[in-house]
Amino acid sequence: LSVNGADAVGLSLMTSSGGSISGQVLTDSGAAPTFQPDRMRLLSRAVNSDTSPGPPGPGGPPGGPGALGDSGRVRSNWTFTVSDVFGPVRLRGTLPDGWAIKSILFDGRDVGDAPFDPKGDEISNVQVIVTDRVTTVSGQFADDKGAPVTEGTVVVFSEDSQKWSEDSRFVAAARPDQKGEYRIRGLPAGDYLAVAVTYVEDGMWNDPEYLETLRASAQKVRLPEAGSQVLSLKLQP
Repeated sequence: LSVNGADAVGLSLMTSSGGSISGQVLTDSGAAPTFQPDRMRLLSRAVNSDTSPGPPGPGGPPGGPGALGDSGRVRSNWTFTVSDVFGPVRLRGTLPDGWAIKSILFDGRDVGDAPFDPKGDEISNVQVIVTDRVTTVSGQFADDKGAPVTEGTVVVFSEDSQKWSEDSRFVAAARPDQKGEYRIRGLPAGDYLAVAVTYVEDGMWNDPEYLETLRASAQKVRLPEAGSQVLSLKLQP
C-alpha cells in the first residue's frame, strides 16, 4: 500500500460480518397491513455511501450495505431482518402503490430518519409503521397559452433542512407525463417547499446544498395526513 509515494507498513485490517436490524411491520392501528408481505422489503442505506464499508449489493449503494438474499424480506408473520449492516445506515422500504412508511419506532420513540448503527450486533424490536393514508401532490405544467409542457422537474422537499439526506423520505421529485401532469405520493405529513425547474440532473435533489439554492424560489406547501395539494408552479430556469 503506497501513501504519498511511500510504502505503508504495519497496518492491521479489521474485518466484520456486519450487524442486523430486525423487527415487525404494522399499521398505525396495530393491525397487519392488507397487502401481501412479499410485496414489501426493507433496505439499509448507508448514511455516507462514500466511506461506509461493506459489500455492494442490489438495493444498496456501491460500496455500502445492500439487500442480499433474504435480507429485508417481510415474512408471513410480518417480521423482518435486515442483515449485513455496516452502519450507520437508515432504514428504507419498498411498498405497494398507495402505501408508505409513516414512522419507525425503536424503544418507544419515533426515530424517523435517524441512523442505526448495529456495530456488528443485532438491533431488535424495531417497528415499521405503514399507512395507506398517503399524501398527494399534483399539478400540470403549461405554457403561457395553456398548452401542456412535458419538460421539467418538480422537487418537493421538507422545510426542515435536517430532513435533507440521501434517499430521504421527506424529499421527492417527479417529471410530467405527455399531458404535462405530475403526481407525487407518499410524502410524510408536514411542511414542505415545492419548486419546478426546467432542468435538474437526476438525483441532484438528494444534495442538501442544491436544495438550499431552491429555497428562495420555492412555494410553501402543508401536507396533512392523507391530504392532497394541487399546485400551480411556474418553471424556474
